[in-house]
Amino acid sequence: MRRLLAVVLCVIVSVSSAGANQPEWWRNGGPRLRPQDPRVTTLLEVGMLRSPTLRALADRIEASDVFVYVGMSRTIHARLAGCLAFMTRTDKHRYLRAYLNPDLSQDLLIAALAHELQHAVEVIDEPSVVDEKSLSAFYKRVGMPSRVARSQGWETRVAQATGQQVGRELVATRAANVAELRGRERAKVTNQ
Repeated sequence: MRRLLAVVLCVIVSVSSAGANQPEWWRNGGPRLRPQDPRVTTLLEVGMLRSPTLRALADRIEASDVFVYVGMSRTIHARLAGCLAFMTRTDKHRYLRAYLNPDLSQDLLIAALAHELQHAVEVIDEPSVVDEKSLSAFYKRVGMPSRVARSQGWETRVAQATGQQVGRELVATRAANVAELRGRERAKVTNQ
């Protein structure tokens, strides 16, 4: 009986200490950034490796009260790279959904993802956004009408600049990768 009690106590202590080592967001609802399909998961992984800006946006979202579900959607306007919508809220959390246009190349999708995550950070920084109506009112106040969609879309200069910055980071990392590969090839030729 003592041995069983000791084993149970060890299990309780190890479970408690494992929970103590988890980040706060994990103990309070799980990861905030939630890809909805394998392609989006890959975009996030690759994008965060290649773009410090995207990584910073993801970190900012993970430290917040906002959950962001990200998925592909063929129903968004064909000329849009992505869009953000308000889903719902609870007493403690707000829930957003970011949609991406699946017809774009990987780098354009990563830049679009960063653009939409910047919009999510804008919502994080504006606690008055609690539903679709307040989201629209917020963007009417701080944004400008989208020139791409004929719908009631709104845009911010910060989100546009963020997408462009991530695009530059992706080009730079691609160029760095090409330079690294070329250096390896030169080393092989020299060593032969």
